[in-house]
Amino acid sequence: MALHVILEAETQEGKADDFKALLTEILPDTRRYEGCIQIEILTNCENPNEFAVLEQWQSSEAYQAYLNWRAETGLFDRIGALVSSAPSIRRFQRENI
Repeated sequence: MALHVILEAETQEGKADDFKALLTEILPDTRRYEGCIQIEILTNCENPNEFAVLEQWQSSEAYQAYLNWRAETGLFDRIGALVSSAPSIRRFQRENI
């Protein structure tokens, strides 16, 4: 069953462009990562420092493998230097209602 992930992050004042540059750098590899179906980046219209990352993965296991890989690459430290607090990550599955 597909996994939907919503990651929300707020950058430090003046770091939004750096965050976007980092995303531009890493997203091609994310999109090619096994199990990634889709990823979309949104910016809050009222606060350009707030971002939402909407992801769809083939499974929870695929997403966890991706997170483990990204942790090994040091990406989370790079993100941590740009955000004002720890990002919120929520996982959802589709209901057939």
